[in-house]
Amino acid sequence: MNSIIRTNGLRNFNDNVLASMVSNWDDFFPSVFHGAALAPASRMPAVDIKETDTEYQVIADLPGISKDNLEVSLKDEVLNLTVQSKQEQSEESEGRIVRQERYQGTFHRSFKLNDTVDAEKIQANYKDGVLTISVPKKEPVQPKQIEITAH
Repeated sequence: MNSIIRTNGLRNFNDNVLASMVSNWDDFFPSVFHGAALAPASRMPAVDIKETDTEYQVIADLPGISKDNLEVSLKDEVLNLTVQSKQEQSEESEGRIVRQERYQGTFHRSFKLNDTVDAEKIQANYKDGVLTISVPKKEPVQPKQIEITAH
């Protein structure tokens, strides 16, 4: 256990119990819940990719993120999602943060597209904290019969 034990007073006792609980939590789940040591992948928005007959859908859960803090772009056949996460600062802050796991900063996700998608028709919709990017597929090239001419 990495907590410092102080024994002078009830408030310090409560601090020790809380610190012990946090430390025990880390012992049980060290690779998942470890504050600042979170792996970069865990700081990226969760994304599902769904395929239908006509399109791919990239679905990202972005709770608490304003539409103004989202950017979807396409460059060199790479679809980019950029999310700016900010926590609002309150002048009247009650209590103190004992543990902070919610990441503040910029998230980036990139997806390489292939030549089966119609990049000109990509659309993005954001509703209730869920971003859905629709990436339509190109119409498949239909077989064509070529007429043979005789000379």
